[in-house]
Amino acid sequence: MPDVFSDEEKKILEPYFTNLDKPVFAFTSRVPEEVVAVLFSKYSRSPHSIRKNFLDLVKDPESGFKNILDAVSGSSGSSGSEAFTAALAKARDFFRRILIEYGDDSVGELGTAHVACEDVSQIAAKRIESARLASPLEKSTRYVVFDKGKYLRPAAIMGSKFASEYTAMCDELFETYSSEIEPTKAFVRDKWPIGQFDFSGKKINELTDDAELKRAKSAYESSVKAKTLDILRYYLPAATFTNIGITANGRGFEYLASKLMSDELEEVRTIGQLMQLELSKVIPSLVKRAAPSSYVVETRKSMHAFAASTLSGTKIKKQPTVTLVQYDKEAEITVVAAALYEFSHHPLSQLRKMAKKMTPEEKMKVIDEYMGKRSNRRERPLRAAETAYYQFDVLSDYGAYRDLQRHRMMTQIPQLLTVEHGYDTPPEIAEAGFAAQFDKCMKKAALVYRKIAAEMPNEAQYAAPLAYRIRYLMQFNLRESYHLIELRSTPQGHPSYRHIVQEMYRQIKTVHPTLVHYMKFVNLDELDALGRLKSELRKEEKLDAIGKKEISI
Repeated sequence: MPDVFSDEEKKILEPYFTNLDKPVFAFTSRVPEEVVAVLFSKYSRSPHSIRKNFLDLVKDPESGFKNILDAVSGSSGSSGSEAFTAALAKARDFFRRILIEYGDDSVGELGTAHVACEDVSQIAAKRIESARLASPLEKSTRYVVFDKGKYLRPAAIMGSKFASEYTAMCDELFETYSSEIEPTKAFVRDKWPIGQFDFSGKKINELTDDAELKRAKSAYESSVKAKTLDILRYYLPAATFTNIGITANGRGFEYLASKLMSDELEEVRTIGQLMQLELSKVIPSLVKRAAPSSYVVETRKSMHAFAASTLSGTKIKKQPTVTLVQYDKEAEITVVAAALYEFSHHPLSQLRKMAKKMTPEEKMKVIDEYMGKRSNRRERPLRAAETAYYQFDVLSDYGAYRDLQRHRMMTQIPQLLTVEHGYDTPPEIAEAGFAAQFDKCMKKAALVYRKIAAEMPNEAQYAAPLAYRIRYLMQFNLRESYHLIELRSTPQGHPSYRHIVQEMYRQIKTVHPTLVHYMKFVNLDELDALGRLKSELRKEEKLDAIGKKEISI
């Protein structure tokens, strides 16, 4: 039965809920996140609805919640700002007691906040984005030109004898990056002239409609810029500043802040401290336990020493860019049994025995029924595909890593960024005539890196440009492989990570052809063109269709 409210109660509730008469509703933006957490937590121990409990909070003088509402509406006697602050302080003390009663571990997931981290290095950005329970969005190296001088000057390096060499090296990298933007755009236009592309089935000289012509030229120039910046991002040092917006719940932020505060790098620890400080102003009850972890600090410290001692004198073997190290040898049996499991009442052990006795054709029939109806890459296989796993050892340029690292539905373990694995040179650098300057910059960066690394191996990472290679482990299940490979192999993707996921696909197909048979949207083309052109044209068409222009802010 839906709740029935009096006219007076409706007047109280209406500003805070999207409806008062349906079983599905949302909170409006006027409800503080901690209030949402408290109300949701009451579901476990209260027979009443959210809206009824909301009214109880308003009526309870101990909660201080009515004072918040009065302050917001301006009906309190004192000034709105002072009244709101005082009421909020009282309410938070009340909420804190409720959260303790209801178990704050799970309740921490019920309140959400949004945090901006600006002017953080590429190294710090990866530490922030490694949090699985957060949703980050970062400044793009593809769409944004990075300004000269906008890079981290770590206190440890700036207080050392390496300060001047470090800043001179970073300045040269940025100067070269900036100076080659326009020449590289000209090179891209010459290599891939607008006349060779189709725009809605027509060449540029066949377009007679002014709006169509304008869209085509705009999409082409956007693609030229994206291709140019994709090429030149290899110059950027890992110290380059970026901006990140993060949305997470209280529990996610509490863990993330603690993790950051336990890091080896001062920059990252400071970000964690600032994050906890600012979150304490908006969801204090949900992040109150964020603190450095002595377990993490001591474990990482001792493992660095232990690994160095254990591996001392062991030569690093060379291996391909992408190596499938481990996988479920019985993955087909595992997935077939799990697929049948959801739609039966049989125990898994019995279904596995049945799957083992199936012929390849019979197993393929199950896979066909389970995955064969996909019509686009966003229709991912159902959860039985999560029961098979793959572990890859990847060695790629840091730029590719920073893109692939955003996939958080997997286990990722990166090593420290170093110059010892060499660097990748985009072929266009040589074609455009910049190879000598590029190599000069990379060698200078390696020299500075090695000097710093001899005394500060963690801080030395800042000196390595994005062209240098980093080694990282990626372990994910079959279902995630569909998402990762199909998404990152699209034509608009960066060539460096496209090659990585294409190779992942080939290696998985070698061991489990049946399981990737319906990975129908992986793109294996070796593209050497403006991959973003079609998507840029679609964007222009959509903007025109709604009668709006893209806003630059």
